[in-house]
Amino acid sequence: MAARTFLGTLRLATLLAVLFFVALGAWLDRARSRDWNDTLRVTVYPISDSADAGVRAYAAALQAGDFADVESFFLDEASGYGIALEQPVRIRVSHAVQDLPPALPDRAGPLTIALWSLRLRYFAARTAWKDPLPAPDIQVFALYSRLGPGSAAMPDSVGLSKGLIALTHLYGDAAAAGSNQVVLAHEVLHTLGATDKYDVATGQPLVPEGLGEQDRQPLYPQDFGEIMAGRIATSAHAAVVADSLEQMLVGPVTALEIGWPP
Repeated sequence: MAARTFLGTLRLATLLAVLFFVALGAWLDRARSRDWNDTLRVTVYPISDSADAGVRAYAAALQAGDFADVESFFLDEASGYGIALEQPVRIRVSHAVQDLPPALPDRAGPLTIALWSLRLRYFAARTAWKDPLPAPDIQVFALYSRLGPGSAAMPDSVGLSKGLIALTHLYGDAAAAGSNQVVLAHEVLHTLGATDKYDVATGQPLVPEGLGEQDRQPLYPQDFGEIMAGRIATSAHAAVVADSLEQMLVGPVTALEIGWPP
């Protein structure tokens, strides 16, 4: 009995120690990712989520230069908030992943979501171990699907601040490259602690934090959207999807959330 009690106590202590170091590591990673003292290294893993040969070829051909607009977006927006880095975000592309990451459960409860998060973080850790590229600060698993008539509804993309991992659902077609970049930048910002700035029920940008031009008179239509709203408000009850990151801005609330000074 004494031996079993001792072993049980030892196992509990070991588990608590592991959980402590995991939590500490996550906190340190998040703190470092938001101090903006160094360039954030982002690795994008393009993965075909379709049997379509065109989608597979599109994902396989993607290189870092295809995400230059995302790097430029972060540079332009960060400089406006006084961030002096020459390159706030640097994107690399790795084709080291062929398997699909764990899918986000539909309408799942907190426990199921927590278990999925652990599975995704394990998947991301295994990916980093076998990837020949240097370990990144943020990992983006970019799943590409077919664009066109009859295409299935796109699942929600998600960005996790715990683990600094994003799972994006994009279209495997050059015609959607601009809107794909908007989704990717949105989810990267989620990993840094930014929150959504739209009404979950309607998708309409919130006022004022979801508007790109909060002081515009008259207020509508907006010419720019707030990146965490994901859309450009054309009226109080309507919004359009942005064609590119050139139409998006980082608003003051989002900037504060990710550690950019006011």
